Amino acid sequence: MLDLVWLIPALPLAGFLLILLFGRRLGEPLAGVLATLMTASAFAVTVGVYFDLLSRTAEERHHVVTLFSWLPVGGLHVDLAFLADPLSITMALFV
Repeated sequence: MLDLVWLIPALPLAGFLLILLFGRRLGEPLAGVLATLMTASAFAVTVGVYFDLLSRTAEERHHVVTLFSWLPVGGLHVDLAFLADPLSITMALFV
């Protein structure tokens, strides 16, 4: 479940893009349903990641998911990655 941490920001962003592109075609109630489903899905992933973190030992309660290497220059590697630890996931639950 921890490998799905990238879905937490991606699902609402995908919903935003779908509503931006197809919102007028979807109409008022369907666009609202889509936005609600994307937000609820991100919340469900956050809850799943939270309980997955709680089931691990204290030493294993951090996980980094690297999506891609953004800037590999010599010995410097800047990656686009997500860190899942108890504090960040708790804050995601509050938001």
